[in-house]
Amino acid sequence: VDGSGQVFRNVKANATAPLDVEPVAGHVYVAGLDWARDVDYTCMIVIDATTRQMVAIDRFNQVDWALQRSRVKALASRWNVSIIWAESNSIGSVNIEALQADGVPVKPFQTTAQSKAPLIDGLAAALEQGSLAIQNDADLVRELLAYRVERLPGGGYKYGAPPGGHDDTVIACALALYEIGRASCRER
Repeated sequence: VDGSGQVFRNVKANATAPLDVEPVAGHVYVAGLDWARDVDYTCMIVIDATTRQMVAIDRFNQVDWALQRSRVKALASRWNVSIIWAESNSIGSVNIEALQADGVPVKPFQTTAQSKAPLIDGLAAALEQGSLAIQNDADLVRELLAYRVERLPGGGYKYGAPPGGHDDTVIACALALYEIGRASCRER
């Protein structure tokens, strides 16, 4: 099979994070959140920044916004998440403001053509280098393997799922990893 356009390599080799884990005292947990409601899925992924292992995923659709925020808040509380980077495009900003008003440590991430490339490249590098263990979640693995990049006529690149596919877990995972990269930069 021609691999041109495929963004993520070593996906299955990095799908080694345990599925049934509990929070560990002293570890730092971060999350990424991609909003959706009807066709796409809302997805939140939690990563243990201390061990660089994915520890939780919640993916759902056709759920009203209030219940979505409640699920996000519950998962963040269970893992004592220090920060959630949430996509703020479209309805995201309203939901982020509501979560912030409830004391949830969520920050907006505006996804644009310029901000998406480094976000996705960071996740691709972590998987390539084996520096992030993901859970062997069927939706996550499928979305990572299907994710593509296309060179545009103007010289730029377009990242995304193939037609009819989803990229919700990809974005959530990349946003969680984004905070780990930011923290590493601050430590230097």
